[in-house]
Amino acid sequence: MRTIYLFFLSSVLLVSCGTYSKEEKFQFDNEIQTIINKKQWIMIKSESGVCEQVLKKGTGNEIHLGDILVVEYTGSLPNGTIFDKTTKPIELPLSSLIAGWKEVLVGKKVGCEIRFICPPHMAYGRTKRDKIPENSILIFEMKVIGVK
Repeated sequence: MRTIYLFFLSSVLLVSCGTYSKEEKFQFDNEIQTIINKKQWIMIKSESGVCEQVLKKGTGNEIHLGDILVVEYTGSLPNGTIFDKTTKPIELPLSSLIAGWKEVLVGKKVGCEIRFICPPHMAYGRTKRDKIPENSILIFEMKVIGVK
């Protein structure tokens, strides 16, 4: 009985987190493509909708999901508002970060510099976070300095 209850509860939680329809994802894809065109960036789009541009290939160790990253980065909204910016290198456990970071960074090498755009379903989704409105497309520019 307890197993059934836990299954039911986890199902309700997953549904309540909200998924995105094909139409919503299509709209986000169009918004991201508009950003890319306006900035004249050359990016590669993954199946999840994350777009990335490697600015500099790394030559160090390969990044794995269980790593603690040492990074410098800037996070901004499409309107140019910066919602987060490091002033010195910081350590972040990759496994606890948004899905877009995990997708982009796993397999890259230390020393890489990368720009990427995350649609809401690969970022914070329908959740508002401090300076980030719900359903926000997020743009990151990052330098991976090391891993631990």
